[in-house]
Amino acid sequence: MADPYYQTPLATIYLADCRDIIPTLPARSVDLIVADPPYGVNWKSRRRAEQFDRMDGDDGLTDWPAILGGATRRLLRNHRHVYVFGYSPEQVAKPCDLGATAELIWDKRHIGSGNLSVPWGPEHERFTFGVYEWSTRNRDKGSGRLAARLRQGSVVQAARPNSGQVRHPDEKPVALLRPLVEASSLLGETVFDPTAGVCSTGVAAILAGRRFVGIESDHRYAAIGAERLRTAERVAEMAGAL
Repeated sequence: MADPYYQTPLATIYLADCRDIIPTLPARSVDLIVADPPYGVNWKSRRRAEQFDRMDGDDGLTDWPAILGGATRRLLRNHRHVYVFGYSPEQVAKPCDLGATAELIWDKRHIGSGNLSVPWGPEHERFTFGVYEWSTRNRDKGSGRLAARLRQGSVVQAARPNSGQVRHPDEKPVALLRPLVEASSLLGETVFDPTAGVCSTGVAAILAGRRFVGIESDHRYAAIGAERLRTAERVAEMAGAL
């Protein structure tokens, strides 16, 4: 098993391909999975002065639903929750053994560029919520405790990071991720992100009183993520001392 790139009592990051690390992690050790894998569009920044390179696994050749399914079946406790960005319920339900799913909407509060030939610009992103159900019979019956612990609407509003603050080509704001963490886990439980990027999920988990395990294959993003986690842990420690 690879040594962690960053590790404290609250957070662990592995600098590796998640396919190499997932089989080595303790079985049934995770209470929530939040994943934002590359969407297979081979995206590359063209509008920033400092452009992002193409992301690993974004060439459309990687079967991310299958990878996430392996993580879910090995690591996630039964009847616990999964959030996956970039993929519909139909794409991830079967590979991840999800007994109940819902499509959620991230309202970004800003209009993106999108297709400039049409009068409507993208202001939202879809993502999937699901409940892991190990039993095939129960999945076929539609079983799975669909309701999150804090019942919420299907639209989550959170301003996307502006261009001067973005550290990753697909960075999600902590304000988007923290409600997901709080709705689907309890204090002290473990949140797992197999494609951690700059660890926004980890920051949300730490600030919400959870633990975090993440995997990132790019050293640049792992380094940024580790520094963000250090800051989040200091903030959480200060808040606990008040």
